[in-house]
Amino acid sequence: MRPKEHDLEASRKDVSADKVMVTPGSEFAKGATGANLNLAFSSQNPVGSFPPSTSGHFDVTGNAWEWTEDHFNPLKGFEVHHVYDDFSTPCFDGKHSMIVGGSFISTGDEASVYARFHFRPHFLQHSGFRLVASDAKAPATHLYPGNFSGQAAARDVVVADDTNDDSNVYESEELLGMYLGLHFPSSGSDEGISSILNHKNSPLHGLSFPQRVAQLLNDLQPQRTNNRALDIGCAVGGSSFELAKHFDHVEAFDFSDSFITAAQGMQKSDRMKFKVPIEADIHEEVVAAHNEGVSAEMLNRVNFFVGDACKLKDYSSEIGTFDGVTMANLLCRLPDPMACLDALPHVVNKGGVVVMVTPFSWLEDFTPRSKWLGGFRDPVSGEPLYSIDALQTIMEERGFEKIHDEEMPLVIREHQRKYQYIISQATAWRKQ
Repeated sequence: MRPKEHDLEASRKDVSADKVMVTPGSEFAKGATGANLNLAFSSQNPVGSFPPSTSGHFDVTGNAWEWTEDHFNPLKGFEVHHVYDDFSTPCFDGKHSMIVGGSFISTGDEASVYARFHFRPHFLQHSGFRLVASDAKAPATHLYPGNFSGQAAARDVVVADDTNDDSNVYESEELLGMYLGLHFPSSGSDEGISSILNHKNSPLHGLSFPQRVAQLLNDLQPQRTNNRALDIGCAVGGSSFELAKHFDHVEAFDFSDSFITAAQGMQKSDRMKFKVPIEADIHEEVVAAHNEGVSAEMLNRVNFFVGDACKLKDYSSEIGTFDGVTMANLLCRLPDPMACLDALPHVVNKGGVVVMVTPFSWLEDFTPRSKWLGGFRDPVSGEPLYSIDALQTIMEERGFEKIHDEEMPLVIREHQRKYQYIISQATAWRKQ
């Protein structure tokens, strides 16, 4: 939208391409790139007083500041300078938007083609009105509204890759076998393979994790409106089938095609075989087996589909609403956790309960730092910012009350002598 002479790339190579570097205010309004900047005039001028840009837009620079949809946010590599440590960070709060282009009274740096500043929407001085709409999603950076000062600055923002990499680490045969063992711990009993190598103080309490998540939801007695449940990130379906013991219908989805295919196979009582690692290259093949008490009627209560938890709001009109929702070890594996959390009010009935279980194991492989709820220190105060505190604020703002909090361990087998022991935090939230 800028004239060629104001092109950012050109001005990097030739300083004269940035008009403010070579033109006094009295000359700013003249020529093909004339603009009401640098006190060329003493007030705003009517739109159309100057020639349009090469793209046909008027007053792209000067006259009045232009608001953008981007929130003021730290660019990659941002660091607080000790001389002025509270200039930027207090405004990384999801409330300050970027303004660009300058106004008639902008001089010096603010009249440059590089000029960018941040203000809250109530700042109207020297601002004008222009609305630009797009059929596509705006390529803007949004911070979580309500972040307190400096929260985003600690994240060393990672710019999203626009290459649309659809790779999914959960599609491997090894991971599929690991999750079948996690969701169906009775598997292997007929073949003489136990879930955990028998030994003193064996952590058997960490088995049947998906079933315990589902049972917790039922124990918390969600208000029954339509007796439907939603299993977000259902993996291979162990929690979904357990929910079907207590609800008339269960919608269950996961991002992994192979996980959903396996869940549907278990639903049809297919002989789902998978390999259990023993030692190095030694594996034993076992048949996945349901836990006791899962009947054919219960299996038929579940509808599995491939889906993206970050697009839950898009699904809401199709899948409907629910009395109970489970999210087991999912939140810290989403590329945009807030997109999922924002959708919960749209799918949970009044009095319904959301059980959210997570170890808060944030990794950039899954979630850009700019999207982490916590797990870092405030760069100004140095205080640790914990995910559970942010989660409570987020859920309460969306109309949920925390009704339960406990530590929930689980065990994932890597081979017969090595296991992952994870202590997730299980919280439950009732919609008001």
